[in-house]
Amino acid sequence: MGNESHEQGWVTPEVWKTLISIFDVDPRSLRDAGAQVADIKGKYEKLQDDLLACDAKVGACEKQAGRGPGNASCRNSGGVEMVVADATIDHKGRIVVALGRHARELQERQPLSADAIGVPLSVEQFGSLFRSWREHGLARHPACAFKAEVRYDARARAGDYEPARRAIANYFTLSAPPRRL
Repeated sequence: MGNESHEQGWVTPEVWKTLISIFDVDPRSLRDAGAQVADIKGKYEKLQDDLLACDAKVGACEKQAGRGPGNASCRNSGGVEMVVADATIDHKGRIVVALGRHARELQERQPLSADAIGVPLSVEQFGSLFRSWREHGLARHPACAFKAEVRYDARARAGDYEPARRAIANYFTLSAPPRRL
């Protein structure tokens, strides 16, 4: 517990200090340890429910323009939002994806084919190859959307650029508005 960073998890040190305290032990019922354990487990389960409710509230607050299909961002075990893709839209509207800074964990659980990384993809190819990552996020509890950083070639015409941007936004939450190369 030495690290009190809010990025490390959802529970503040004050909550952990009160999770189990010496005042949870009733000296008059020391012989009935099972009842006390059940009471402590009940407090723990209520805390878990409170955390899930908090996650749902955070997800609702994070809904913003340019985000994916409406779910909260997927977070790693440290509570940090997972940016798994670094996508570039080229001047012809094709999408080239590099693995993002948190992609290793996802790639180990749900590997992509070699055809998905570093190769110019049409909107249709992108959707086909990255569907498994989208579904992996939806299968988590609570359902979530992984993040992507997007850049685009300024020479791309709007008619070519916009379908590619929408395709990315349908599968990932955009970490920021797309930037020019």
